[in-house]
Amino acid sequence: MQLTVLGTAAPFPVPGNACSGYLLRAGGSVAGGVAGSALSGADAPAGAAAPAAVDVRLTSLWIDAGTGTFAELQRHLAPGDLDAIFVTHRHADHTADLLVASYAYRFSTAPAFGARGDRRIRVFGPEGLAERLASFLGPTALTGVESVFEFTELHGWGEAPVGDLDLSWGPVSHGMPAFGLTVVGRAAAGPTTRAGFTYSGDTAPCISLVELAEESATLLCEAGYDEAPSGEYVHCTPEDAGRQATQAGVATLVLTHIAENLDPAAAVDRARSTFAGDVRVAEPGATFLV
Repeated sequence: MQLTVLGTAAPFPVPGNACSGYLLRAGGSVAGGVAGSALSGADAPAGAAAPAAVDVRLTSLWIDAGTGTFAELQRHLAPGDLDAIFVTHRHADHTADLLVASYAYRFSTAPAFGARGDRRIRVFGPEGLAERLASFLGPTALTGVESVFEFTELHGWGEAPVGDLDLSWGPVSHGMPAFGLTVVGRAAAGPTTRAGFTYSGDTAPCISLVELAEESATLLCEAGYDEAPSGEYVHCTPEDAGRQATQAGVATLVLTHIAENLDPAAAVDRARSTFAGDVRVAEPGATFLV
């Protein structure tokens, strides 16, 4: 599977970095590879590049739709080639670009979408996501939203296939309905090989995230706190992310959604104090094999 970082900023976009969003693709030559291998971005060797295009159609999953990520998504594929969207929770820095995406699909000139066709993009997300999106568009807009999106509400633990991808999810700890996600590329799965990728979404340390990642090779984990707060705990520090990776037994930890006042290199060093595996940073535009 190939993971491309569309953005990681929190809680608002900054020049050169959109809010949370990732593109995961599988099928053809990108179904395999070395877990955690960087293909582009700051950690890549000079001259490194993403795999060459293949003739088969890839399954494409947009994970979190933070502000600015829909534009970044279009650097990598046409909107009509997207298979599904997974939204971890309803905060705006993970959902805002569903609004602009709905406009793109409603008024698309592609024959399959809008008034010209009946294709809808499947959206997995917490309860109330469809109504939240419709509220931005007006009191009678739910029909318009549902004309382009097919919503699957998340409740507790669940799983679903999307093309060449098998999705499984479970609740995490963010002070509101929120979900972590594990994805396995069906062609890469095997009885003795860790082939999964797990994304924390936004969460405090929790056992459900560890359980989600137990069969994964790579954990993409937020580090939204520089220091642990004395009150409500809804994010991870870098040390927390490292502990979650250690408990799950993954090979690679990729830090993302790093606290605005925290230097990424320092975050890596701190995560290494609690995790002995490979630690990387999710830089905007970087692509990994997972």
